[in-house]
Amino acid sequence: MSEKEKKDDLAKKLEKELEDLQNVDATDGFEEEKEDKKPEEKKKENKKEKKSKEQEKIEKLELEVEKLKAEVANWKNEYLKAHADSQNFQKRINDQAIKDRKYASQGVVGNLVGPIDMLVQIVNMPAPTPEVANYQIGFQMIANQLVDVLKGEGLAPIEAKVGDEFDPAKMQAVETVNDPEFENNIITKIMQPGYMYKDRVLRPVMVVVNKKEEPKEEIKEEK
Repeated sequence: MSEKEKKDDLAKKLEKELEDLQNVDATDGFEEEKEDKKPEEKKKENKKEKKSKEQEKIEKLELEVEKLKAEVANWKNEYLKAHADSQNFQKRINDQAIKDRKYASQGVVGNLVGPIDMLVQIVNMPAPTPEVANYQIGFQMIANQLVDVLKGEGLAPIEAKVGDEFDPAKMQAVETVNDPEFENNIITKIMQPGYMYKDRVLRPVMVVVNKKEEPKEEIKEEK
């Protein structure tokens, strides 16, 4: 092959390569690179989306847990309150039952106090005849027996005598007098005896109480 033919052949090859280069799309490489990055970006986006959904789910669960905790605490308080009310109610019932048993005989004892007082008054009256005196002795024995029985049930006389200070918790003033022989608020007479039933006042002592009148201040007339 001559030198000229070699040059023509080389020129044709160069022209062909140039033509091939011109036919190549300049964006082919970038598109491939872009297409290569899409799966990674999608993967990242999927991860972010998944993480966001999981976080949202966790937050919802946390809210539900807090709500349930609040409900449990409320029900616990309600239970404790109801339990305390039940215990207090049961205690009141038990206390009332104890009181009922303790003071079960109060009504009967109270009803017998009056007849016993009448028997005592009859016994203390002067006897007009020996026969009546014998009856009084019998009445005294009956009265003593009744008093002993009632004492066994919790009856006790209230100690009070002339000269004692008036006690409004156990005594009742049926009358007041102004007696210079006694100090103020002092008992001058026992009208009726009183009784305690265990730790309760069954009947107060009926008494007359001394109340001194305070001297009135003289009002001087202005001239």
